Amino acid sequence: MGLFISSLTGQEDKRFKTPLSPRTANYNIHATLNTDTKQIIAQQTLTFKNPSNDTIWTMPFHMYYNAFKNNKTLFYTGGGRIPKNKSEEDIKNGVWGWIEITEVIDEKGNNLSQNINYVLPENKNKEDHTVAEIQLIEPILPHATYELKMKWISQIPKAAARTGYNRDYYFMVQWFPKLGVYEPEGSRFATQGQWNCHHYYPTTEYFGEFGVYEVTLDVPKDFIVGASGFLLDETINTNRKKVTYLAEDVIDFAWTAHTGFEEIIEYWEGIEIKLLIRPEHICNQERFLKATKNTLSFFENYLEKYPYPTLTIVSPPYHGLFSGAMEYPTLFTAPTLCDLPQGIKTTETLTIHELTHQYFMQILATNEQEEPWLDEGFTSFFEAKILDKYYPEGVVHSDYLGMNISSNELRRGRFFNADNIKINPISDFGFHFKHGSYAEIVYGKAAVTLKTLEGLVGEKTMQEIMQTYFKRWKFKHPCRNDFFDVVNEVVQKNHGDKLGENMNWFFEQTIMGTEECDYAIHSISNDVIESPLGFFDNISHCITERKNDSKKYQSKIIIYRNGEMIMPQEIKIFFENGDQKIEYWDGKDRSFELNFISEHKIDCAEIDPLLKITLDKNLINNSYSVQAKKTGIRRYFTSFFTWMENIMVTASALI
Repeated sequence: MGLFISSLTGQEDKRFKTPLSPRTANYNIHATLNTDTKQIIAQQTLTFKNPSNDTIWTMPFHMYYNAFKNNKTLFYTGGGRIPKNKSEEDIKNGVWGWIEITEVIDEKGNNLSQNINYVLPENKNKEDHTVAEIQLIEPILPHATYELKMKWISQIPKAAARTGYNRDYYFMVQWFPKLGVYEPEGSRFATQGQWNCHHYYPTTEYFGEFGVYEVTLDVPKDFIVGASGFLLDETINTNRKKVTYLAEDVIDFAWTAHTGFEEIIEYWEGIEIKLLIRPEHICNQERFLKATKNTLSFFENYLEKYPYPTLTIVSPPYHGLFSGAMEYPTLFTAPTLCDLPQGIKTTETLTIHELTHQYFMQILATNEQEEPWLDEGFTSFFEAKILDKYYPEGVVHSDYLGMNISSNELRRGRFFNADNIKINPISDFGFHFKHGSYAEIVYGKAAVTLKTLEGLVGEKTMQEIMQTYFKRWKFKHPCRNDFFDVVNEVVQKNHGDKLGENMNWFFEQTIMGTEECDYAIHSISNDVIESPLGFFDNISHCITERKNDSKKYQSKIIIYRNGEMIMPQEIKIFFENGDQKIEYWDGKDRSFELNFISEHKIDCAEIDPLLKITLDKNLINNSYSVQAKKTGIRRYFTSFFTWMENIMVTASALI
């Protein structure tokens, strides 16, 4: 069979007429997949634009595949998902992975191949080679453009965390020598110009610079390929094919290849949605596509329209689940099972969560290694909003069992089921989280904290906060202080000093601190106000008879602050005649009392009746009823959900 060249008309129209980002690090990669040796042989040209006034003499590169090089790397010893028991056959057949730069030539023709050194991580682990530094001969001058040509080879690991191969399935992410991010003085936390290029830890993923990727992949002809960006060109010969993809204004490039994919393409408002799915999973294709369109629609209305021309969803085969539930620019993975009941929204949850990362990780390119909550926490917060908007019946729903678990309740459960919710502040570096606290705090607590912030400031103000933050920092690298500044600005504009001079009190407790929030109604009393009896004005006259006035009651509600966290509180009071009253408390004292004189007793009272303070750990003690048979209206409701939270956390491993 002769050479066949595909003419892909209209692809040039997908290029952005105006760049969306600074395009600081741009890659042109040619890579060949050898399925016999399970290796990639590649060459790449990196064009870097110095974003600073500094003269730069070194360039650090992420060498992610070296995380799978041996059993002593930071990734492996830190609990990364690498099979612990490897047979001799597996080891010989390529379970381990590595990457090696074989040649580096600068733009002046200087050979820098001998100028490559591995950087020691902070714990001085000599066996970890996930960051390589190149010493330059010619420096990169301020705001100058600099070019490096590289040749490299990698051994693809078998079924490693997020990446690798298994049988005929390849998922190629964090797969090439990737330049770190140069932070000019004054950006994020940089007090001087510096490279930011952390080693590869199992609890953290990436921090990348924006650029344009043009990637040509040489693969066996029978592989179906999906990748970041859009297909620019395709050439097919007898046994192999070359596909070229272009991804603009992204921080990374990912691709997959598998012989068993079915390719389903739909369009939504000009966006090409491509679903790569196994035949046995096609039963769920509408669940994927509906959730995708719902998410795109939500963000178009809440923030901005998805800016890229394509979006690829990868539903991996069973033997590719190691790559499941991961996000990359314009491409994400979401495992599925056809045996899942319609009432369990795992497919929808994964789709919504990973697609949301296109906004919080990709467009707002925060540093997930240092501040993972700005990625995973924001994504979990929006995941819950989208699910509860489009699937109000709940993420776990059963008419038969009368079960309806909302996504917000699931986020609470994920956090409060942690063995120790005080073990780390949200603000910690991702790789400093210890003793199993990462997911509960970075995903769970961060989402619940943002939901509490929304409860305090209101949904309208929260949307304005998010819109302002997004528009101000899109295609840049914001840090937590940038978000705090926007919150303080918008809240002050909309609410004045109602919530304080600023919201720093909130962030100091929730993001920077580890305090626990728990408010409880301790007691309610209704004492009859007795008619006057005895001597009052003088001792010559004694009141000896009770008046026949209608009874009045001195009612008292006592509220405790059991936790260290301080949050303003609303208290709703229900009187026995049906009257209701709302009182407000700054939440600062350890105990607080409300007193009323009325002809009617207080029947029950409830703290935070609208559930604004979702950080409150124990919702059951938020309500109190004088008579057990008239328990506060949320008492059974919250009791049920608190019980269900513990059950659902176990199921959240699927979500």
